[in-house]
Amino acid sequence: MEKEFIGMARACSSEIKALRAQIDRLKPKAEAYDNMAAILNLLPRPNFPMSEDLAWKLDRRIEELSQKAAETGDGK
Repeated sequence: MEKEFIGMARACSSEIKALRAQIDRLKPKAEAYDNMAAILNLLPRPNFPMSEDLAWKLDRRIEELSQKAAETGDGK
């Protein structure tokens, strides 16, 4: 059961990181759009609060469970 969760958690973490990379590539376009919209007064400027880093939390838990599984002989 833990082995299955570890695999799923790794996949989730990987997807989060891939989506972050995609956001980084698209961010300049979004910022340019926001700047043009602000100049034209078309859109209000939204606030983007920071959220907790779920990928980091997943990676930390994966490592904990992997170590536990290795100690109990369940493997990775």
